[in-house]
Amino acid sequence: MAKASELKTVRALAIALSAALLFSGAARWPELPRSGFLTGRGAAPEDVDNGTAVFAAGENGQGYGKPLDIEIPQYAYFRQEDKYVIVLQAENYDGQSIIGAETFDGEKVVGLIDEFDLLGVKAR
Repeated sequence: MAKASELKTVRALAIALSAALLFSGAARWPELPRSGFLTGRGAAPEDVDNGTAVFAAGENGQGYGKPLDIEIPQYAYFRQEDKYVIVLQAENYDGQSIIGAETFDGEKVVGLIDEFDLLGVKAR
């Protein structure tokens, strides 16, 4: 049976290979959006309704989340669904760091920050 450290190494190599293929031009990264994302404050339900946020955290979705200090938008790899995404929102709520993102085919996803590998703003 493989050790946990060996599995982490294999996963990291698979992510690196996938990113290398994607960045090499074997696949195309979409451009980062110029609108349709949220920075500088927690999202409210109307932000979700108008498409600038993926989720609204807090009591009754009233937007009590605090923004995380990361660059938005940026590319990321969402390990939970094995997909590349564009990060559109990042907030801390109730001690949890939460990311809202969109897959390259338009699906909205939400996960904890440790489920994402943040890749930055430039395709290499």
